[in-house]
Amino acid sequence: MPATIPTIYSTLFLTILLFYGLISFLRGSIRDRTTDALFAVENLTDDHLLKQVRDHFQQRAYKVVEIDPERDVANLSGQVKPSLFLAIFLTILAAVGLICLGVVLGILIPELENLWLWLTLLSPIAGVFYWRGTPRERKVSLQLLPETRLKVRAHKDEIEELQRSLNLEKIDY
Repeated sequence: MPATIPTIYSTLFLTILLFYGLISFLRGSIRDRTTDALFAVENLTDDHLLKQVRDHFQQRAYKVVEIDPERDVANLSGQVKPSLFLAIFLTILAAVGLICLGVVLGILIPELENLWLWLTLLSPIAGVFYWRGTPRERKVSLQLLPETRLKVRAHKDEIEELQRSLNLEKIDY
């Protein structure tokens, strides 16, 4: 049974919405996710804590850029490689989205029946967009605060990894 015109248009509308979601996901993959976190650090001296934090970030290829002893702030910088898995995943998602868009347009406009095949060739653009758009340099700022607290300003993933590896207790501020 042939599809009715309202069904085709509603399918096209939903496909365009899904494609818009895909584009938003791609843009979100390169967005800066720098955030602040405050950790309660008990049973550790300031020197021992700083050594653990320094060792953690050195293992993750960060280097000290600047130290401000007056404010007890250390700024670090490190190079981060984009994820090959995420680049491939985004390319596959783009291919699926473009195939869906091409099939719906092919049904709507019969002269474009093989459009999905040609649109699939555009999917690597998503992986390249992610690969080139990912910030290569990440910065970390560490500050010792009174009452055995550590303030960290870094990428969300770096904060989670620091918390996990040093078993720190995150507190709200």
